[in-house]
Amino acid sequence: MVIVAGLIDALHYAGWDDVPTVLGALGDAELAAGVASAALPIGVAVSDFVLARAADGGGTGAVEDKGSAALLALTRRALADETVADPDAVLRALIRLADPAVDELLFRDDLAPRPRDWVLRAVLRDRRGADGRPMIAPGVDRFVRRQVHRIERRLAGYDHPHPARIERLLLDAALFADDPDLAAFALPLGIRLRSLTGVARALQTLRDHRRLDDVWTGGLRAMVAEAASDDSQYRYSQWQAVLLLGDEGTSANLRYLLQRSQSNALPPPADDADRWTAPNVASQHYDLDWDSVLSFAKVLGDGDEGTQAAQMTSRGLDEASAREDIPESARVLLEEHYPRAVYWTARPGVAAVICAAVDTRELNPPARHFGLRELLRRGLLHGSLSARDVMEYAAPASAVLALATPVPPGLTEYYTAKGDNSFAPHNSRIPSEAEERYQADLRAAAAEAIGPDPARWLKVLTRVGAWEDSLTELVRAVDDGVGLPARRADRWPRGVDPAAVLLEIAPEGVVDRLLAAAAVAGGPADGAERPAASPDRETRALLGVLTRILDRGPVPRRLLDHALGPHGTPAMRLAAARNPAATGGTLWRLADREPAEPQVLAAVYLHPLASRELRVAAVVRSEAAGGLYPGLIRRLVTRDAEPGLLLPALESRSPEVLHTVLRRGGRVIETDRRIAAYARLAEAAGPEPVWALELERAGSLERMHDAVRASMAAHDDAPLQAAAAGVETRHPERVTRAWDAAFHPTRPDTAERVRALLDGHPGRWLRMLETGASLYGLLDELEAGAAL
Repeated sequence: MVIVAGLIDALHYAGWDDVPTVLGALGDAELAAGVASAALPIGVAVSDFVLARAADGGGTGAVEDKGSAALLALTRRALADETVADPDAVLRALIRLADPAVDELLFRDDLAPRPRDWVLRAVLRDRRGADGRPMIAPGVDRFVRRQVHRIERRLAGYDHPHPARIERLLLDAALFADDPDLAAFALPLGIRLRSLTGVARALQTLRDHRRLDDVWTGGLRAMVAEAASDDSQYRYSQWQAVLLLGDEGTSANLRYLLQRSQSNALPPPADDADRWTAPNVASQHYDLDWDSVLSFAKVLGDGDEGTQAAQMTSRGLDEASAREDIPESARVLLEEHYPRAVYWTARPGVAAVICAAVDTRELNPPARHFGLRELLRRGLLHGSLSARDVMEYAAPASAVLALATPVPPGLTEYYTAKGDNSFAPHNSRIPSEAEERYQADLRAAAAEAIGPDPARWLKVLTRVGAWEDSLTELVRAVDDGVGLPARRADRWPRGVDPAAVLLEIAPEGVVDRLLAAAAVAGGPADGAERPAASPDRETRALLGVLTRILDRGPVPRRLLDHALGPHGTPAMRLAAARNPAATGGTLWRLADREPAEPQVLAAVYLHPLASRELRVAAVVRSEAAGGLYPGLIRRLVTRDAEPGLLLPALESRSPEVLHTVLRRGGRVIETDRRIAAYARLAEAAGPEPVWALELERAGSLERMHDAVRASMAAHDDAPLQAAAAGVETRHPERVTRAWDAAFHPTRPDTAERVRALLDGHPGRWLRMLETGASLYGLLDELEAGAAL
């Protein structure tokens, strides 16, 4: 089992053509075991292949279906929201198969954290066969009836019964079933538990099957009337609508109840913008009412400026746009009123990329950037876009290259949080292994598009940041002699500079020529002669590219060495210290450099990845160089300064900073560190501020520290200095040697190794089953064999 699970996980790196052959060779039992016990989420290639294979022979309802074992394992992972593909799309595809074993698992699995009410309604009502009737498996029908009977027995005798979550879920599913016998069986319990929308749906089902008249006047109406009189006042009118539904059978009453209640059986009405922004409003439906979606999209697109209806962003419409079953006519109308819809295409191809580049109405630069990023990720993950297609058609080139490298740790929250960008993935949890494959493909396609000529690479470097078209068009423009850009680049993608990505994949000699140009443009080193002529525009542009890479992109080792060397400038080092893609080792090396530069040390101190020890080192070095940088002091004394930023500053000798930290630090400051800080504050500003701070902290003279009381009695800071004399201040050691030894490239190379050794060789993948080796062990073995 463990061996198969390891192979399934390794298929994140596999090429699309190899996946079917590898999975087909496993057999159903082994495949199910591997998918169910895999440590990582299911890869797109795995889930899509299993669904495609089952769909070829699905819909028969045969229990002995060959794909059932694998489908059960996949269903468990989809219910747990652990598929790379949209889990709701996976569940819809599983429901469409009409596999009885899958249907029973959807009802029996009570461990899934995701809402399942829409799934159960789909199995009992929404899914239809060729005869137009719902396809309810016999095992599901028996299971639901048995559960309703158990709920009724368990809650018998209670005046105010409170069913469990799973009991309410199964009861509502039975009430929504398009089976008059099952609906009639669950109706009395539904009325007793005041399941208003479920009761309304069951009454409508009985009416549709001409069974309501037999039971309505025989006592059922009296039960509904009693529920209406006993229920809370704000639902009285809704129960009256249920009575009207039973008396007249009008479907308009049912639609009113479903739309106005908390049920998501139908999309919200077009005038309810708040509910359209809630999660799962459009994704968790088996068949979506596209008329309701288009009605709200029209309201959103035609809304008055300044109103919520004109906000031009809706999570519900995003989810509707991402559905795999959206009709083409609905997509055209949706994109007309809601331009963001094109970015959420479920399986985007070249046409979607071209439309996204052309139709940018009412989208600001960050929205376009995050939208294009989401569009390309979906297409590359699902294979509907190739890396060559992206290089040829996706614009701008900077956004494409930002996808070709892993997200830096400092930008993880920025790219995944549902915040201002509003394009963060809603339902997907994509592991880095699944993305690393297409990132490697993008890097290879970029290198192929630019070619081997170092001179062409340098010209692309100076133009790619401000280029608004695709990378392929940029290369053609460079060959045609296009000049340097006349404007600065946009600030998106934030933290990932396209030139930095290009330098990582550049051929031999490009980095050397860039550093040589930067040395000329940056002026002579200490003791060197000044060059006779000033550098040309291309050379100065290369210097600007180098500084921008240090500020925004994953920094290659040689460029950082240049910034820290004699030809580096303070602006380069400051940019490297502010870089969100910087590693902890990079920050240590910047803090350790001689001579100390307070502004650079301040940027190191404020970096989100800086540790407490690193911040202490930055304070100690800044104090030794003449004091903290004024900008850092202003940041530390603000009202909203974080505790993680304040506490390391206790090593400072700035009275303003010390007073702020001691006053806000509270009880988290150790006594020894507090006394040492008291002594430094008294030395800089006198003992009076120390007395006030300690009295405020302790609350009374009796609880104050002995050294502070002695200082007050003597009106001198000598007792404080004596108490602090025995406190040892730990100064961080120099770490340059350790940093050099522990340096690792910022980009993994597993995908490149897989491409070179495993692509096109499905039999090599299966060797992991024979030997029990890991993916890395197999790669090492193949590399060793190739070297012989």
